[in-house]
Amino acid sequence: MNKEKSYGLQSEIERLDAGDSERFAALCQESSKPVILTGGALAWPALQKWSPDYFRRRFASQRVRPSLQLPAYGAPYFSTEKHHRREMYLSEFVDILESGDACYVDQTDVHSFIGLEEDYRYQQFIPPGLNFISLWIGSKTRSGLHYDNMDNLFVQVYGEKKAILLAPREARNLYPFGDCISKSRVDPERPDLMHYPRFAKAQTLTARLQPGDILFFPRGWWHHFSSAGPSISLSCWYGAPLTIAEQARGVNLAGRHLWFRILRDFLWHGVLGRAYNQRLFSTPPTGKLLYDLLFAPKRLTKTE
Repeated sequence: MNKEKSYGLQSEIERLDAGDSERFAALCQESSKPVILTGGALAWPALQKWSPDYFRRRFASQRVRPSLQLPAYGAPYFSTEKHHRREMYLSEFVDILESGDACYVDQTDVHSFIGLEEDYRYQQFIPPGLNFISLWIGSKTRSGLHYDNMDNLFVQVYGEKKAILLAPREARNLYPFGDCISKSRVDPERPDLMHYPRFAKAQTLTARLQPGDILFFPRGWWHHFSSAGPSISLSCWYGAPLTIAEQARGVNLAGRHLWFRILRDFLWHGVLGRAYNQRLFSTPPTGKLLYDLLFAPKRLTKTE
């Protein structure tokens, strides 16, 4: 049996017992670090109902656009989305999942599955206001190491996932892509220290998420999720997004040289409107997003 290797300085994500739900809810609005409410969602209807077969039976004819034939190692962002994305019926996707292939219905709006909103209970943990809830169904999946612009409540519903998190201050050790600064070149489970030696200095937080576990992590925290087998998860983004100033500080932490690529993409893909190849599990180029934010806010897109 292969043992997992350790890289950098590792520690476990703090856990609270399910009975500490009030304290957890307070931390979801005040804390600057990740925390898990162990078994906090076990009473949700989703935990009793959801499985790959449940989705096949209830939503067999629903069209989805999964990512297929996923890379087994390395940052998935090196791949181009168009080489992996396919459209099919959900029943077809579950057949692929059960065959053992690596596949992912990733970041799908949960409201596109009519009736599922009755099966989860996010309201007790998040403040009133705008939120985005996504569904993730897959097998042998790896999200890639990245950060989000909003706070996240991540719930493991079916199967198990490994979570790896790093604080925003670790950006310089994570080698972000110049054209997509929220995505890292490093595979944190199998890092190539020859090409990315500073990752050996990174301080990581890890956890094994079981069904019913709720993980909170703040905006700007780098994170990577992986599953060895079939898995279903929910994520809820909420709260104020990172400001342009906060994201600019992140770029400076990662390396000021990244500004040259951002400016290039601002001009090439934003001002001139030139086409680009979108990376797997990624937004459009950062420079293009900055252009849209400043001049075309209605077209701004969001990612995982």
